[in-house]
Amino acid sequence: MTTHSVHPATTTQPLRNDLRVALAPGLLTIIAGAVQGDGAIITAVYRNASPISDERLSYPWDGATAITTSLIWAITQVLIVVGLMAFARSGAAPTTAGRVGGRLAVAGAVLYVIAHALTLVAYDASLDDPISLAVLSCFGVGTLLTAVGLIMAGKSALRSGAWSGWRRYTPLVLGVWMVSMIPLQFTPALPVAVGIYAFAVMALGLALIVEGLGWEPRQ
Repeated sequence: MTTHSVHPATTTQPLRNDLRVALAPGLLTIIAGAVQGDGAIITAVYRNASPISDERLSYPWDGATAITTSLIWAITQVLIVVGLMAFARSGAAPTTAGRVGGRLAVAGAVLYVIAHALTLVAYDASLDDPISLAVLSCFGVGTLLTAVGLIMAGKSALRSGAWSGWRRYTPLVLGVWMVSMIPLQFTPALPVAVGIYAFAVMALGLALIVEGLGWEPRQ
């Protein structure tokens, strides 16, 4: 009589697809928020010392500094688009309104990227130039779309319970703050408003990571 020792097979579990999808966008979103927050503080400090007119699109920055700043903001905004796309696809806002809201938020963030890209070639334009009006329109419409989209998706996420704890509030808080930013876009308080926006963006990125770590594998 032969006996066989039966040992449970040891397998290495691959990193879940959900986790792969969540980690990179969440980390990129946090980085983008940190860079934008830092930029907002530096901009606020430099405003009073700027040698150029506040009627210039690039105010308070000028020349190569203005171009570099616009490029950095454009790149970080691309990273935020990636984060919002991950949120929209995460299942946190599973209702129809939530899914539509997620798409609107992404569309608004893309308009931000376009606006920053336009400032690369129009940094020395005055505020009443047509290209400046196009840039400001992109920022305005982008803010509105992203805010409305995040509020729609945020309400859905809050009610669905797909995310838990403080994470479930992050998209809604970001959307509500963006509504508050609309009247502040053309005031000296804009850098401070952007700083708070950046902090809220970082919170959303962290929520993506934390919820990604806790997601159960889909059957």
